[in-house]
Amino acid sequence: MPTLTNVAEALRRYTGRYQFLDAFADDVDELRNGDLESVPASPAGPGEVAIDTAAGRIFMRIFPDQGIARFRLADQHPRSNNDPVVAGAALGALVGAAVSSASKTKEGLLGGLIVGMLVGGLVAAQEPVERVLALRFDQPTGSWQVYDGPLLRWAKRTLYPATPPAA
Repeated sequence: MPTLTNVAEALRRYTGRYQFLDAFADDVDELRNGDLESVPASPAGPGEVAIDTAAGRIFMRIFPDQGIARFRLADQHPRSNNDPVVAGAALGALVGAAVSSASKTKEGLLGGLIVGMLVGGLVAAQEPVERVLALRFDQPTGSWQVYDGPLLRWAKRTLYPATPPAA
């Protein structure tokens, strides 16, 4: 299972092209185990918390109904000073709800496969779409690899939050 450090490393690896990594909340070690420590005074965006990892600071936003956690590097999109920051107790409740929703959403379909979705900026097309890249976490090597398996379509549809991120 990937850690928050693994998430930060993936974001750094694909920085510039992709801004976010979306993952099921129950697939991230610290979220699943409740070992999350956020940084209280941070320049996070609305509904986000800052988290320090061995690979640098990241921001996390939880989508509890969908069971998804959205991560981004801390040096992207600074917030204004009056944006709300999620408080510690509220964060615990959000993460708990997201972990529960994630396991229900997956319905055993992934069978131990851990998939994340990198989300980038808008692609110029007739209808604007965001760039996405599916990744799977390889536990033995502790690294993310591009995923093009049989559950790709399902993962893209399911992992993408309905609520757009704040700019």
